Amino acid sequence: MGKQQRYPDPSPEGEEAARHFVQQWAEAVIRQAHRTRQARKGSAANSRAYDLAEDFSPPLEQLQADFRTQWAEEHLLIWCAHQLERWRARLAHERGEELPPENKALKLVRDALEHLDDAAFTEDAARSPESKGPAGRALRDLPEQQLRLELGGHSLFEVLNAERLDEEALRVVQSIEDELGERAVAAYEDLLRGH
Repeated sequence: MGKQQRYPDPSPEGEEAARHFVQQWAEAVIRQAHRTRQARKGSAANSRAYDLAEDFSPPLEQLQADFRTQWAEEHLLIWCAHQLERWRARLAHERGEELPPENKALKLVRDALEHLDDAAFTEDAARSPESKGPAGRALRDLPEQQLRLELGGHSLFEVLNAERLDEEALRVVQSIEDELGERAVAAYEDLLRGH
């Protein structure tokens, strides 16, 4: 990971807590990816209908509401994926395993969103308020050194693939469930042996 994370010494309780949070955040990524897809579909459908300028077309206010909803859903997906990544690292630490590689694109977007309130804004983008120094560094690290204030396309904030985040979370959930299933079988076998 970027900065060296400091964790307490590994313990059985720490591993159990980390496993719990990995599963929790992986499931949250899956739920949030679904919500994000639904928001994107609804927004795209309303945008197409608006462009037709028919009697049934939604008003501009609906497109603005769709934008706010989609922006927030995408931001929440980034946050859930970030939490999953942090807890996977903690679980690896608890097990004495090598830390998983950091998703650099996720970090870029998360950092930019976290510090978005420091940005200088143009009509369609957020930019760093300074050309050097710590203020706005996350925005300077993005492609084109800005975060576009528009949505659409197949990526989250022009950097991340939402489907890949969802697929990775599903793999994590399946691995944790397999592990928990194996533990349940082992516990049952211990019971049968009288332990």
